[in-house]
Amino acid sequence: MNGKYGACPIFGLSDVSKLINEKDIFFLETLQVRADSADKIIAEAEAQGKDTNDINVMKELGEEINALGTPIHRNESIMTAVFVSLRLMVFYGIAIGIWGLVFKKSILLFGLCGVVAGLIICLFSVAPVIASQRTKQRIRDMVFGAGAMWGNLGIIIGAVGLVALVIRFLIFRT
Repeated sequence: MNGKYGACPIFGLSDVSKLINEKDIFFLETLQVRADSADKIIAEAEAQGKDTNDINVMKELGEEINALGTPIHRNESIMTAVFVSLRLMVFYGIAIGIWGLVFKKSILLFGLCGVVAGLIICLFSVAPVIASQRTKQRIRDMVFGAGAMWGNLGIIIGAVGLVALVIRFLIFRT
């Protein structure tokens, strides 16, 4: 850190002693990434000939650095990953459970298979990605991406199952 952070109040760097535990490595790493980004932005400003001793220039740079996002605690990203995973598991449980009705089998057994499929998807692709994010904006982006990719697929599976169920009732009347 080049020591110029006091002139531009940056969220998460000016009150470090209040925010962290010595054992909270994730948050310390987040602050290090933020400090490195601040160093780069300040160095670029100096390379462009801006006076980094001027308070107005430093306030502008502080706003630019703050626009990168506020660092969050690891627990927040983990809890978001858990809730997104549970939501996807419910989507897949319902969607594949509908197929149990289509095939005249146990809706509960098919639903359980859907929940397991959702769990596998979440364990290998959704939860690790969301839990590793360090800012709220990145978490929002990853939650949107997971919903757009995996949530929509679950909805499509369920919608096709409903169409197949309606066709079965209308054509075969059983």
